[in-house]
Amino acid sequence: MKRFFGKFKFAYYYIVNSIGFYPTVISLIFALLAMVMLYLETLGLSKSLKDNLPLVIISNGDTARLILSSITTGIISLTVFSFTMVMLVLNQASSNFSPRVIPGLISYKSNQRVMGLYLGTLIYTLIIMVNVHSDYYTVPLPGFSIFLAMCFTILCLGFFVYFIHSISLSIQIESILESIYEVTKRELETEIKEDDKGKAYPILEANNWITLNSPRTGYLQSINEEAVVEMCKEYELVLCFMQPLGNFLIDGIPFAKINKKLENLEEFTSGLFAHLNFYREERPDINYLFGFKHITESAVRALSPSLNDPGTAIKAIDYLTDLFILRMQLTDERVICDDQGNGRILFMQETFKQLLTLSLSPIRLYSKESSIVLLRLLYLFRSLLLKAKEHPHLLPVIFKEVKWLVEDAEEGVTNKADRERINEQLKELNDLNVMQKNLPLLSTGL
Repeated sequence: MKRFFGKFKFAYYYIVNSIGFYPTVISLIFALLAMVMLYLETLGLSKSLKDNLPLVIISNGDTARLILSSITTGIISLTVFSFTMVMLVLNQASSNFSPRVIPGLISYKSNQRVMGLYLGTLIYTLIIMVNVHSDYYTVPLPGFSIFLAMCFTILCLGFFVYFIHSISLSIQIESILESIYEVTKRELETEIKEDDKGKAYPILEANNWITLNSPRTGYLQSINEEAVVEMCKEYELVLCFMQPLGNFLIDGIPFAKINKKLENLEEFTSGLFAHLNFYREERPDINYLFGFKHITESAVRALSPSLNDPGTAIKAIDYLTDLFILRMQLTDERVICDDQGNGRILFMQETFKQLLTLSLSPIRLYSKESSIVLLRLLYLFRSLLLKAKEHPHLLPVIFKEVKWLVEDAEEGVTNKADRERINEQLKELNDLNVMQKNLPLLSTGL
């Protein structure tokens, strides 16, 4: 039963975040509404309204069929056009920014609701249309139901204008970067609240770990934490994941370890994998690491010769600056406890050093000839150094990254004036007096 609920939870999350969830739900609501309206028509709804509100009742059969057929044709055209725009936007986003931002664009609920309104109106109209002068239907003409179809059509036209505005904003790189930044920031803030700040758990102090081999190949993206904690408590053991979530597992290769030997190890591993979620999408709302990757890839794509957009790269660096400052507050290990406060699951997370290198190395590589971007990276390091006073163990990590940036600038920047501007920024970093030694300056005798 627990395995079933674990699979159901993962399936529910996948369905809710798919592009077809809201359109399907809204379409079903409109279909139910059509059935309810037809039932009310049998009770004399249109007949009773005709005496008081004759303007909202369609009483001519030919006019009714013409209106309904026109609505059907128009809504189909509107839906096809809107879906085509969505596909074009996704294709452009994949080409200009990064293919990994597509799941975030698809998950925009507002656009899904608009598409659901189109499909719901179409389904409602078709159901009403087939019941106009139907042989088995006692009411000759559902006049008020036809009027509602006209109202829904007018509503669709209004939301079409909103859809055009929304889709044009969602494709802008500023909007994409901001949405990724906001989601990643929320996920980081959640991690910070749950972080134990290096608290010691005696149950985690084990020497004889038993490794668990992966029974399948794929990307391990998330786990059902409650179910896995209950399993660990039931078996009275501690589970340690040897790789951070989001990494690629290979069949037969160790991926985790436990602190005691089990006779039914295969049964435990099989039960554990029922609560692990594998899929290819990299969503920042699941793992903040993906947010860093998406922003970095967008910056690198902007610095490519095909786009040559340093302004976008600078905005991406600004967002990374704030996210790095938040990441400083996290420890490199995450522990999940049971209801008695005992540590049961240990995650090995990407360290701050690894995350800094993963994000800044490609940007540094593609921007080593651009003084504008290099100056912005130095501003990033200045902010990190100021915040690192509260986390002194990170100062050597930041110093190495700045030193590597200086080495790339020494090789890539050839203009004397640009080198002098970079030196001014380096002098400001040295004047902070937070590093063990000063950073070298670029030579200007060219």
